[in-house]
Amino acid sequence: MIDFHCHLDLYRDPIALLSEVSRRCEFVLAVTTSPRAWVKTSKVFQDIACVATAIGFHPEILQERIAERDALIAGISQTPFIGEVGIDGSPRYANSIKMQEEVFCDVIQESERCGGRILSIHSRNAATKVLDILEKYSVKNIPVLHWFSGSSNELDRAIGLGTWFSVNPIMASANKGASLIAKIPLSKLLPETDAPFAQNKGVPYMPWDTSIVIRQFANIFNISVADVELEMKKNLKYLLETYRDE
Repeated sequence: MIDFHCHLDLYRDPIALLSEVSRRCEFVLAVTTSPRAWVKTSKVFQDIACVATAIGFHPEILQERIAERDALIAGISQTPFIGEVGIDGSPRYANSIKMQEEVFCDVIQESERCGGRILSIHSRNAATKVLDILEKYSVKNIPVLHWFSGSSNELDRAIGLGTWFSVNPIMASANKGASLIAKIPLSKLLPETDAPFAQNKGVPYMPWDTSIVIRQFANIFNISVADVELEMKKNLKYLLETYRDE
């Protein structure tokens, strides 16, 4: 299985999961919430062949940990994967919205300067702001909008800009999510869990539970599970060959 957005370090006992992750997963993008967390997490997972650790700075905690901003920018040159980064426009984080925009701009521009990066992007209640910045500054990057929840018009704009999308079981099972997914080219989709935050009846999804998303894609696009699995592997191969070996 492929899990393109998982907070692997935030499970109750991530070390205990690693043998099963190695056995059942082809690739897991372990996103992080802060540069400091990335330093520690990348060391813990460095010997797990199927796990790549992304340097991130979650917009929800950005204001309280803004002192790590320089570490974030410095770390971009050290990994092809950036995430979780982005903007959260929820009322709860209104006080930090300007700071979020500035940091996201910095991330996109530094990623460009480094030759382009694969970015797992948070855009809750802020899709237009995120797309404005991508349109202005991003050329070489591959932006992947994680758990996209914007409007149909914002989706059309994102598709026009060439963005990718990662989808978890919760998004794909909701009516709005399924209708959005149906408009996205299958060649620009990847499965994710966003676990352990994303849960089923109080139980966190596991990285291999993206098999649920594969079946949901098969239903949405009216194709076989085997064909979806093949397409997801092709999509992943494209992304990894683009930047991973730089």
